[in-house]
Amino acid sequence: MSDKFNKNKDEELTGEELLQVVLDLKHGAVKEILDAVIKEKPEFKNLSLMNLKDNKDFLQVFKKYIAQELSLKESEMPEEIQALDSILPDNFYITNNKLSNEIIKNFVQKGNISLRVINPNKKGEIITYNSLTYEGKNISITGRYEFTAYDRTIHNAVCSLYEAGNDTVTPAMVYRAVNGMMETEKVSPQSVEAVRNSLDKSRFMRLKVDFTEEAKARNMKIDKAEIDSNLLNATVVTVESGGHKVEAYKILAKPVLYEYAQRTRQIISVPPKLLDTKEATRSTEEIIPIKEYLIRRIEIMRHDKTMSNKIVYDTIFEEVGITITTKQQKSRLRDYIKSILELWKTRDGYFYDFKEYSVGKSVKGIEIMLYEKR
Repeated sequence: MSDKFNKNKDEELTGEELLQVVLDLKHGAVKEILDAVIKEKPEFKNLSLMNLKDNKDFLQVFKKYIAQELSLKESEMPEEIQALDSILPDNFYITNNKLSNEIIKNFVQKGNISLRVINPNKKGEIITYNSLTYEGKNISITGRYEFTAYDRTIHNAVCSLYEAGNDTVTPAMVYRAVNGMMETEKVSPQSVEAVRNSLDKSRFMRLKVDFTEEAKARNMKIDKAEIDSNLLNATVVTVESGGHKVEAYKILAKPVLYEYAQRTRQIISVPPKLLDTKEATRSTEEIIPIKEYLIRRIEIMRHDKTMSNKIVYDTIFEEVGITITTKQQKSRLRDYIKSILELWKTRDGYFYDFKEYSVGKSVKGIEIMLYEKR
């Protein structure tokens, strides 16, 4: 980011550029810069950074101190390309709460959204308050603007890698994690680009969660429970992987969706091998979230006896954001789902059996037969 900043040193610094530069600096460095700016311009003392990002007078002074900081960093530390050591996760983690389920449904830029969360200890309901916004006005994201089911699955892969000990990840690593692949397996440029776009989307989305009522209901000894952070707090770095210099993401803090789910104990954990379904079908941007949805439903069935063991095809498509336009498309996706389930049954023994079920003359969905607990 410093190279981009230096190229624009004679141009006006925009709010979006400021936020990107801040992502590259440690929290302490940002605080020192802000303290220096406020000392020079006391009128900025009681305003937040988000309120100041479009203030031209502030940006002009802030730019000067950022330039000094970046110059100091570059003079003190020669550029060094980190050799990346990838750690394969032992588990794939899926956040499983009301927020994770609803965040993919027209959630972005909708203001403060209240979600009703069932209280596990008492009758009634409790409320969490949530908002998801883009940090900049001119963020360039290809594809869908919303946070999609595919983005959520990619985010869960990052969480799984982070929990395994990886603080720096490449798009290829993330793609392998989301598909249970080995480190030596190749990833296509198209797949890498799709993951990169998803990671960048998460970097510029800010999530605020007030789960104070939920924390109290779960007997967490805390007066105020809030999370306010980018979905993915990470900066772009260059690393050496497989003998090549590649773009990677250095994760600066635990991903926020995972942190919230972990604190409220709402995480599903499955073996990564379960995600390796190349024997059944290709892993496309449609198939990847379908696999995660099926796992989520089967795991809930396994632990909640009130959950139906029937999964409606149309519900699957709706939940992962697929719009069915033709009978051929629906038939093709049904066949993919059955192929994945057959693999999980025969190769992994994930459940005892499955079958399609009908209502009248219409095929409606899949019925899963789990093993009886002994």
